[in-house]
Amino acid sequence: MVKFITDGMCGGLARWLRLIGYDTLYLNTSRKIEIIRIAEKENRIVLTKDKKLAENYPEIVFYIEGENTYTQFEEVIKKFNLEIKEKNLFKRCSICNTELERIEKEKVKNFVPEYVYIKKEEFAICKKCNKIYWEGDHCKYIRERLRKI
Repeated sequence: MVKFITDGMCGGLARWLRLIGYDTLYLNTSRKIEIIRIAEKENRIVLTKDKKLAENYPEIVFYIEGENTYTQFEEVIKKFNLEIKEKNLFKRCSICNTELERIEKEKVKNFVPEYVYIKKEEFAICKKCNKIYWEGDHCKYIRERLRKI
């Protein structure tokens, strides 16, 4: 599966790629050479709005033309022929990119809102940043957006 790295101009894009299960680093730095080194070392494709960076490293950098996150997301899906599969949705932390792990409901009782704890049965946790996830109403919205692509 293809892996990506986005720069500071494509943070929203990184989040959407993570939501559909693609390993996507986000590096908000002015040191572009650092992004290139990581991409080369980890065999990642760089996604950026920096036209000069794309011209200097055409073999690993893809210039994003879209002006907003959603059009950028569609552009990358089409360019790299990315698959959107239900089984891959919501498997990565949207904040730090770490793969999520299931966690027993009882273990999240004091860490989620009471109404969520009462209504939901399945939870996942990011072991790196400790964010707890559950299937909320936003997941319905995300699925609707994905169906339109």
